[in-house]
Amino acid sequence: MLISTLFTTSLFGQGKVIKDIRAAQRKAKTEINRTNRDLNRIKKSLSSNKRTVDSSLDTTDIITWTMKPYIPNSGMIHDYQHIFTFLHSEQECAFDLTDDLKSIEWDSIQNVFYKNTGGVDKLAEDVEVIGWYPHWMGDSYKQYNYRLLSMVSFYSFEINPDTGSSLYPEIIDQLKKTSLPDSAAKYGTKALISVTSLEKENNRSFLNSQFAQDQFIFEIIDLLEEERGRYSGIDLNFEEVDPANRDDFTYFVKKLGARLRSEDYILLLDVPFFNDGQAFDYAELKNHVKYFNIMGYGFNNSSSTYPGSISPLRSLDNQPSLEKTVNDFLNLDIPGEQIILSLPLYGITWNIDNLANGNAAEYETSLPFYRIMSNYAPYHNPYYDPFSSSFFFVFEEDGTKKMCWYENDISLDAKFKWINEKKLKGLGLWALGYAKGDPKIWGAVMGNFGADSLVAITPVSSKFNGTYGIAKNIVDHKKTIGMALLIFSGFLFAGFVLSLADWKVRQILFQNQSFRVVYSLAFITLTTVGIEWYWPNDIVLNMTIGITIGAIGVLMINLVFSKYRKQLK
Repeated sequence: MLISTLFTTSLFGQGKVIKDIRAAQRKAKTEINRTNRDLNRIKKSLSSNKRTVDSSLDTTDIITWTMKPYIPNSGMIHDYQHIFTFLHSEQECAFDLTDDLKSIEWDSIQNVFYKNTGGVDKLAEDVEVIGWYPHWMGDSYKQYNYRLLSMVSFYSFEINPDTGSSLYPEIIDQLKKTSLPDSAAKYGTKALISVTSLEKENNRSFLNSQFAQDQFIFEIIDLLEEERGRYSGIDLNFEEVDPANRDDFTYFVKKLGARLRSEDYILLLDVPFFNDGQAFDYAELKNHVKYFNIMGYGFNNSSSTYPGSISPLRSLDNQPSLEKTVNDFLNLDIPGEQIILSLPLYGITWNIDNLANGNAAEYETSLPFYRIMSNYAPYHNPYYDPFSSSFFFVFEEDGTKKMCWYENDISLDAKFKWINEKKLKGLGLWALGYAKGDPKIWGAVMGNFGADSLVAITPVSSKFNGTYGIAKNIVDHKKTIGMALLIFSGFLFAGFVLSLADWKVRQILFQNQSFRVVYSLAFITLTTVGIEWYWPNDIVLNMTIGITIGAIGVLMINLVFSKYRKQLK
């Protein structure tokens, strides 16, 4: 009995599983069919309705396109579309010819026209994407995708804390000789100079010296003026500012910002993801810088005891993250339009051999993205952490367990979308060249910050043939036709009166009363329509005037007619 029950239960369970599988298959098939219908509809709406632009043929300022008429998705026109297309076989539209126009595409479902700029990489309006060129990256700047960069910054002018001059004059020589600004300018990309001061003691010394600050401001302005037209401003990066120098730093930025603005240069302020000790007075600084650039990386670094994402989108309650950092800025009433969030194109590898024993992980190395892809990706499968929106490898190398956290096009794409959701000004990339121009990463930039290659446009004019075309032409020229009808009515009236002078005409009119009725109605109708079309403002008033004038005209015609009839008797 027990065996029978178990067997029956097993069959029942199998039957339920099979039923669930079939239901899932039906649901999946339905979704596939719906997707195919949507794809076919999109293909129908755009792909087959295209007017390409031929520069050898389209040499005027206006191009025309003759196409099938628009059929709505529903309604009487849709239901009787065969009759509609018989009456209105074609429509001709005219468009302005612009330099970036590759083709015009027509969505025949929604009746919307789009200008196709050819899918060339281009940033959307009012978006900033900045990247840094480290001076040690050689001529890598020759391969940057400047079309997707609004700013590129030469890294860096490192401040001598005692004098305010550059610590490394040879780097300044390289800054002057590089063709980076010229390469950027070809695409309308601004070039900046990164200014750095990276250690607490150096920052304390510099911020306590008015002489060093004044000398730096003099030298950086002099450098910008010497390179006038090549560099458009600076981004300022002070790391490890002592909270005791909070007011000193604010005063320095205020003084520097005012000097730069007076010479029409811009100032970006690079800030850490965590304002340790409230060393930066963001509420005051926002009045003196164009943008805050949040350095959204280094959350886990060489001093971390446990490996983790170097740029986590979200984290545990007691841990910093991109989300918490950006929200802190927004809560200070700093608008998103003043915030750029920079993300890393590098990763960090840790030795995790001793983690299982409760010991700390050991920082091993930082690697640019392209090295991670060449060293690890061909041999190991990456893992994705949805909480931080970052990827990592876990592998064994030379008998040692290791972990590498990094960002790729998928994780960056998720963060790019989040930047747009938070309505921030844009994106920063540290550093250009670290990805060797990886097309997937640039594709993610284009997908989130690029301008749409299809831009809705409106025809400057349109013409329709067939019955509808005739009616539309009549409506378009109502005023002219109205004047013509009034003139014609005048001739009808004058012609009728003058024709009564001929006895033969009078004889016909006296014998046929219906002719006079038709003639009178025609006169009234032409007069009424003529007045309405010539003055198309108040239809009731115009119809009243038209009927009144027509009635007066008919009355006069009949009075003249009666006079002649009495003379005949």
